[in-house]
Amino acid sequence: MADYGRGIKAGIVSGIIYGIISGIIIALIVAAMWDTIVDYSMYTSYSTMGTLTIEFGAIFIFMLIGGIIGGIIGGIIGGIIFGLIYAALYNSIPGTTSIMKGIILSVIFWIIFSVLIGFGNMSIYGATYFAVVNVGIGLLTSLLWGFLLGKFWDKFAPLGGAPATS
Repeated sequence: MADYGRGIKAGIVSGIIYGIISGIIIALIVAAMWDTIVDYSMYTSYSTMGTLTIEFGAIFIFMLIGGIIGGIIGGIIGGIIFGLIYAALYNSIPGTTSIMKGIILSVIFWIIFSVLIGFGNMSIYGATYFAVVNVGIGLLTSLLWGFLLGKFWDKFAPLGGAPATS
């Protein structure tokens, strides 16, 4: 029988860590690719007082804080889903350790969501953004999430030496 509670706990903790790291990375990527992502006309917004210039630094801080908060929220939600799926499929996922099973499942999710579904980003943001964010950073953070999920799955194992294959 699948240990859904254990999967949820492992998923939430690993999802929060993944979300924080992803939020920071995304903010840094936005900063590095600022000129190619943002149209210069977006630097200004109009109000009744006239034109208000928005500073890059303020936008970067907003992106960083928003990315971290969004990452935490998304990590909790995604962690619950990822943890439930991991718990349900644990015995069917190839691999000999919980960490390897987490990595394999995360790579499958990366292929589906970041590469295949994320392919639409290429037409919006360009091939460079897709290659860097969806493929490169997406793979690294997915591997991290899978590693953390397996690690916390073991950490939340029932006391008394119960096997990790429940």
